[in-house]
Amino acid sequence: MEFRFDVRPIFTNQIVRINSNLLPSTFVGDRRMAIDMANKVSQIINEMGEASAKAQGLNKPVTTSQKLRLTDQMVYLLGDNDHGRHGAVVGLLKVGQKSLYVFDENGETKMVDAPCVLDFYVHESRQRSGLGKTLFETMLREENYKPEKLAIDRPSDKLIGFLRKHYGLEKTIPQMNNFVVYEGFFGNPSSDPNSHDGRMHMTAGPNTALFGPQFINDECKKRASKSWEPQNSPTTIPLVQSSPVGRYAAPRPMCSMAEIIHSSATAAAGEPNREL
Repeated sequence: MEFRFDVRPIFTNQIVRINSNLLPSTFVGDRRMAIDMANKVSQIINEMGEASAKAQGLNKPVTTSQKLRLTDQMVYLLGDNDHGRHGAVVGLLKVGQKSLYVFDENGETKMVDAPCVLDFYVHESRQRSGLGKTLFETMLREENYKPEKLAIDRPSDKLIGFLRKHYGLEKTIPQMNNFVVYEGFFGNPSSDPNSHDGRMHMTAGPNTALFGPQFINDECKKRASKSWEPQNSPTTIPLVQSSPVGRYAAPRPMCSMAEIIHSSATAAAGEPNREL
């Protein structure tokens, strides 16, 4: 993709890493140069994001400069300084950490802080030339990611084929969201500091519709089970009967009808004389 300005000063390397300040990680210059560079990078990201969304059939772009400013995600841009008079930009890859609820191989729900591939695009005129592999490999090396540990957001058929061809990723773990994870994503839970074991218990009570399912992790379950464990030296709590107070403590009047039925003299004496 060509632009009206010269992109070659941006691409001191073939691939540049852009963070929320919209400057290449290799940028060196004063404030005026930084503002000019950020404006140009912003335009590149927006137009490449539009092209990526169009290629994937999306209604709106996933990658924009404004979204990047508000996150700690990273955008990798692939340039071609030998194209034309001003050079060209031929690839975009956006990655970042996200907290996700995902199903593991056993169908249990886990909360993980996962590295995610959020957008991946190589210009149509440069596809199937190895540039996508170069861009992806650079990202893996810079971020210290492993392909099987990535969660892929709404991958296109081309991206699924790309991961199968270059990294042997085929078997996926079915999910309820838009992310695709492959076998090997979880690995050894005890050695993965970003995974939090737990299950999503779907309650049938009325609060489920209002507040959604409740997430209970292993620590909560241990505390709950511990509270029900018998103590080593159980103590018997004495039953204390408290005296009634208030109106329930007042003496009740003798039931006249009961005394009459049982021929009580006291009741007969207490009855009024109805003959008067």
